[in-house]
Amino acid sequence: MNNRRISIVFCGGCNPRINRGQIAAQVRTMLIESGYQVWYNSLDVDFVIYISGCTACCALKYNHSNLPSVVVAAATVDTVNGEEQEIAAKIVMRVRGYFE
Repeated sequence: MNNRRISIVFCGGCNPRINRGQIAAQVRTMLIESGYQVWYNSLDVDFVIYISGCTACCALKYNHSNLPSVVVAAATVDTVNGEEQEIAAKIVMRVRGYFE
């Protein structure tokens, strides 16, 4: 098990275009299976995953830190458009890519 701490930070969910909870659960499961520690809505970690339901990107806007991160805004991952069902895998690839 590695000691890398990951946080998933959410927006308020006022205008969701994606299922933020389902994506977060998938990401959490995949990261834990890879040995990462996963928290929600904390900035006392090594890496942050910001998940916003729409393009306003409030998860990042209201919780920004200088920690390494990946940003989801609706169906985009780090500003690259994609399909909702691909988001979780893309997030995990970015996290693993950063640490490996």
